[in-house]
Amino acid sequence: MQPILKKRLVCPDKHKVGVIIMASAEKEIKIRPMESRDINAVLAVYDKIREEKIPGTKRSRLSYRGTMTYEEVASTNLGGPLDLSFVAEVDGQVIGFIWGRLAFAGIPVDEVGIIHMIIVDPDYQRQGIAGRLVNALAERCHARGVNTVRAVIDERHWELQNYFQKLGFRRSELVIYTRTSKS
Repeated sequence: MQPILKKRLVCPDKHKVGVIIMASAEKEIKIRPMESRDINAVLAVYDKIREEKIPGTKRSRLSYRGTMTYEEVASTNLGGPLDLSFVAEVDGQVIGFIWGRLAFAGIPVDEVGIIHMIIVDPDYQRQGIAGRLVNALAERCHARGVNTVRAVIDERHWELQNYFQKLGFRRSELVIYTRTSKS
């Protein structure tokens, strides 16, 4: 793998961060805020990784999660004041994304950035793209005065837990309980 070069784009709007990553002399990977026009491409990346099996098992990486729909993504108000979502693209094609939101959470209650999902196309994994998506989200939080970023990770997904620990995240003392509403 060739070295990755990084250029930071300065934008007059301090809340919009753009980063271009040069993966090689031929391909550049651009990190930018997710927009509604990206939804179909995001769903295609999601579906591709949903079908991928964990090596040595018959289980999919996202076997615990059902399908994600256009309506689910569109309902998050992409580009709105609470949105922290970004995409990674090569030659205009979305190859990864991070889905995040601002929220009030914790004890004491504080404004935090929440990472709900991060996915990179298997053909582009192990190139630092996921880390750059996390950094773009963290930079957006910092620009807004938000000092804490949390990642929501399935407790059975050890690979992802280890990855976030390598990025500097630590296991929280918060425990989340879930109750489904009655139909």
